[in-house]
Amino acid sequence: MASVEEDFPRGGTAKKPTQSKTVVQRTEADNLFQVKFNFFLVIAVLQTCVSLSQNVKEGMLMLGCVKEVTDFEVTVSLPSGLQGFFSIKNICDSYTKMLSEQLESADTEDICSLPHLFYPGMVLRCVVVKLDVAKGGSLSIQLSINPKVVNKSLTSATLKTGMVLSGCVESVEDHGYIVDIGISATKAFLPKEAVKFKHNKLKVGQYLTSQVEEVKNNGRVAQLSIDVTTVAQACAEPQHGWTLTNLLPGLLVNATIKAVTKHGLLLDFLSSFNGLVDFLHMEPEQASSYTKGVQVKARVLYIEPYTRLVGMSLRSHLIHLETGIDLVPAGGERIGDVVKDCKMTAIHHMSGAMLELPDKMLAFVHRNHMKESNEPANENRVFAQPEHTCRILDFSLMEQIHFATLRKSVIGKPFYRYHDLHAGQIVEGTVSVLLSHGMVVRLSDHIKGFVPRTHLSDIVLQDPEKKYFEGMKVKCRVLSVDTENKKLYLTRKKTLIESSLPLFLTYNDTRPGRVSHGYIVSIKDFGCIVRFYNTVKGLVPLGELSSEPIISPEGVFYVGQVLKAKVLQCNPEKEKMVLSFKAVVDKEIEEAPKPQFDCEVGKRLDAKVLKKSLNGLELAILPDEIRAVLHTVHLSDHMSNCPLLWESLQEGDIISNLICLTASHLKTLTKKPTVRWSLEEGVVAKDFSEIAVGIQLVGWIKNIMSYGVFVEFPYGLVGLAPKSAMTDKFLSDTTNAFQVGQTVMAKVTNLDEEKRRFLVTLKTSEVLSLQRDAQTRLINGLQERRAVTEMLAMKGMCDISAYVSKNLPLAAYFAGVKLTEGQKVGAVILHVDMLSACVHVSILSKLMGKKKSVSGVLCYRHNFIYVCIYK
Repeated sequence: MASVEEDFPRGGTAKKPTQSKTVVQRTEADNLFQVKFNFFLVIAVLQTCVSLSQNVKEGMLMLGCVKEVTDFEVTVSLPSGLQGFFSIKNICDSYTKMLSEQLESADTEDICSLPHLFYPGMVLRCVVVKLDVAKGGSLSIQLSINPKVVNKSLTSATLKTGMVLSGCVESVEDHGYIVDIGISATKAFLPKEAVKFKHNKLKVGQYLTSQVEEVKNNGRVAQLSIDVTTVAQACAEPQHGWTLTNLLPGLLVNATIKAVTKHGLLLDFLSSFNGLVDFLHMEPEQASSYTKGVQVKARVLYIEPYTRLVGMSLRSHLIHLETGIDLVPAGGERIGDVVKDCKMTAIHHMSGAMLELPDKMLAFVHRNHMKESNEPANENRVFAQPEHTCRILDFSLMEQIHFATLRKSVIGKPFYRYHDLHAGQIVEGTVSVLLSHGMVVRLSDHIKGFVPRTHLSDIVLQDPEKKYFEGMKVKCRVLSVDTENKKLYLTRKKTLIESSLPLFLTYNDTRPGRVSHGYIVSIKDFGCIVRFYNTVKGLVPLGELSSEPIISPEGVFYVGQVLKAKVLQCNPEKEKMVLSFKAVVDKEIEEAPKPQFDCEVGKRLDAKVLKKSLNGLELAILPDEIRAVLHTVHLSDHMSNCPLLWESLQEGDIISNLICLTASHLKTLTKKPTVRWSLEEGVVAKDFSEIAVGIQLVGWIKNIMSYGVFVEFPYGLVGLAPKSAMTDKFLSDTTNAFQVGQTVMAKVTNLDEEKRRFLVTLKTSEVLSLQRDAQTRLINGLQERRAVTEMLAMKGMCDISAYVSKNLPLAAYFAGVKLTEGQKVGAVILHVDMLSACVHVSILSKLMGKKKSVSGVLCYRHNFIYVCIYK
């Protein structure tokens, strides 16, 4: 007991130990405490994710990422899949004051709206100011980014050079900007030269993450810097004086791994602080390297206000904030998708489970979504199931992972978000609330629509509350959907809901002679304006209102009235249409069904370009103008020609020699000569039953995965070429072997008739070459490029000017040559980029003269190199 009594004396004279007594080993006591420490560590790490999602408290500081921006509100993605928002009044005091002054003066020209101050993907520090429970039972988190609230624990005395702080522009001065960093006794100044890399001048209220460059007058003055790279890489150091009281989210720190569990890590940072990293914030590729004692960089995610629990992240997208945060996952937008054949790879009993989707992407299922809300929890039974079907609920920007559900009640819903709805669709919902100007109908937990008062019935209802009540099930038809602003308009008019006439969803759906149901939105002296779906509307002139003369239309018709209208004239380009009520005859309606068009797969077609989009062209198949789609990658067999052909085509152009690929409602076309040849020569399988091991088919790359590529064929058939069957050479990365849309010849190697799946090989050693040999295809590709080049030139799309610029990045083109701006020089053309109307030239003497030179690489570009081949 010697050591114990020396450390904790009881008073009086200390008793000296005798020689016969042994000294108690302190290591035993240390080991005992270590066991307890590890036990509590496991519990803490296990509860990190679930405690954050269920125990968010007012005053909690968090790091977030802007997800959506509207005129009055910003939605923020928070750690653990949480979501919060802050309103226009929770930005900073100066912005709120400016709003009040401008509104009082009715002059809003100087007000900078939220979409100009914030953008999706923007990382910011925020604090929870209010928690509410929404009507559906979900948690509503109200945030604030006001520096006076976020940085309230900082004082002018605690300011140190090198600190990284958040703030908002308070005022614009002649030589720079005053920045509100939340410390009333400190004036923070940002020089104008520090924002020279910004495209626009900073506005009052603009959020900034800045680094303190200099502190003067005992903290009363601070000079800031906002260099993106410097700020993102700046680490918090012990000499900055951070404490658990004033520690802020977003700080980057050097940390040491103190303990490791399968659910997360415990870190030691800033000499004496402990931080927790849950499994969602561990870098998956580096999981094996996380061992005790390893040094890592970590970003502070949140600080719990009462326990001072510090959540941290090791994910690369948060460590290297200068590169930005991806808004869309690598596999594309999948929210709302129902995915089958998923495997549960790991379970974390206090937080949730990890799912592996068929394409090897990972998704997280919260423990509450592993069962129905009224079912008892049985996570082991769920984990034991070999396969699962899930629905993607959301994509967390902070974790860069999809969140999913296993609830059958959610998976079975016909739609999950506003993007899943379209005008003309029949939907069922529940009356949520009756208002003086209409009715709110809830279609799901995430979707609600509005029925205007004039659309509550075929006739105008004087007392809607006598017909509708809260909780009532109703059937509606979608009038329009604004997915960006999440606005959905519905109708309860029985005539519109039960109408079997063609729907005018766009002006391209209209043509002279067609009849459809519409509703009157305005009555004028010169006629009635009738609206259909989305923004489609037309005018019924006074003479076309009725076969009988009408002097005053207001006395005959009323706003909201549903009538049949016949198209007399239409101009889709100008979005104008002339209609008639009196020309509507029952016989004519019966004789105007939707046009029948024989579009068999493999048939050559001509089509007119209606609209150009980023991914392709919307076409009208001639002569009946049936809507179809031609993707950009299907314009040619040669991928480098596809963007040129897309650029050369304009709305109204006629494209010939197109081939229909699918016989579905939405026609998909192709102009690939090799695919057309295979269809015309019969080298094709029309159904899965016609596929056999050993046959060769012409297809194109549909999707590229880490484990192989999916190859699509005509008639909608899709096969998989595993990584080992893609090329004759070993592949470490599948993304470099093929491009999406690339034409390929595939040979079937394996067939699974039960699951209707098949494997193919793309190896040139196993696939016989096409009758169209490589030389012929190359010549056709060059001829195609020459033709499109001439087409671009004829349309005046290749105006090229040449001069010596100050900002030429390719110094290798003029190495050793002194140039001045505006100088005339002789040059050799290296490459002509038709899309950017740019000619790459060189003025190197070894290329200009007749002097012999050694061959070699002149310069690298992103997808090719320039090589000198003179000898």
